[in-house]
This record gives sequence, structure tokens and C-alpha cells, in this order.
Amino acid sequence: MSRIARELQKPVRLDSSFDSRVMGAVRKLPKHSRFGLWSRLTTPRSVMVSPLSWGLAAAAVAVFAVMGTVNLAGDVSRTAAPLFSSSAKAQPQRVQFVLVAPDAKKVAVVGDFNGWDASHAAYQAQHRGGGVWSVTAPVPLGHHRYSFVVDDSLWMPDPTAPRATDNDFGVANSAIVVSNQE
Repeated sequence: MSRIARELQKPVRLDSSFDSRVMGAVRKLPKHSRFGLWSRLTTPRSVMVSPLSWGLAAAAVAVFAVMGTVNLAGDVSRTAAPLFSSSAKAQPQRVQFVLVAPDAKKVAVVGDFNGWDASHAAYQAQHRGGGVWSVTAPVPLGHHRYSFVVDDSLWMPDPTAPRATDNDFGVANSAIVVSNQE
């Protein structure tokens, strides 16, 4: 311990060659100690998933479902039911949005499903007591982005929901997937 303290007390020569000396010492280290497995596992990374690849996979599944199935002999069977039926209800689903905001005087839900309109009557949250605000409102089927607007000025994502990958105008949004509940 005292050896380390003595090393730390030594004066360091900070001249124009300091950076090159430090980088030279780093380059001499073995690669596994510079970029070890632990470093790779703990370094934050951004992962982007392209909806195009998922869309193509879904289209392929739909085509095979409509065309039929192929049995092991290579024969096409036309008895497969279509993946999507015309009787499927495309009705908006009622979704409950909840925000805990003890100091709020007003809370609204805005999203791509209501034109980001903070004054839309169906998306005005009611104070339920204890700082809890909630509203149950219709949301169309599909993937949506949304946020809460607190006191007509503070836009904030839902703290309990995943974040959308894009930020509109520098404001983070939450993501929701609404599916048909039968």
C-alpha cells in the first residue's frame, strides 16, 4: 500500500509527449487486457431492430398460410386456414393509462392514436387519489408511440412502459402494442 502511495506522489511530467507515451503504453498491453470479455459485456450498446426484416418474415408466413401447406411428399394441401380472416374485429381496444404524479393539476395522454392532441376529451386522465392519475381510452390495433402531458406543459414518457426508439423533437416517447382481445 505504501508503495502505491509513493508512486502516486511522484511528479508527472506533462509535456507534449505525454499523450503519445500513455497511448504507447496502452498499445503494448495485450489485447485481451485492453478489451476483455468483461468490458464487452458491461459496455452499453444500442441495438436497432429493423421492422423491414420482421415485416418480410410476417409476409412470408402470410403467403404460406394463404397458399396452403406442403406435406413431406412435396404435395401442396389447400386445407390450411388463412392467417388473417375477414371476420377479425379491427375495433379499437380500451387501454388503461396510469401515471403517478402527486404534484400534477392535470394529466392527459397524447400519442399517434389521437394526433398528439393534449386537449382530446377521451384522453384526459382523472385524479384517483394519492397522486395517481388514470384514463381508460380507445386505442386502435397496432404499434403506437405515446406520452403523458402534465399541467399542459411537461411532456413525459410512461415510466412503466418501454421507450420508443425515436425521439420526436428531442422528447422521449413510450411504446405500446395493442392487439385484438377476444
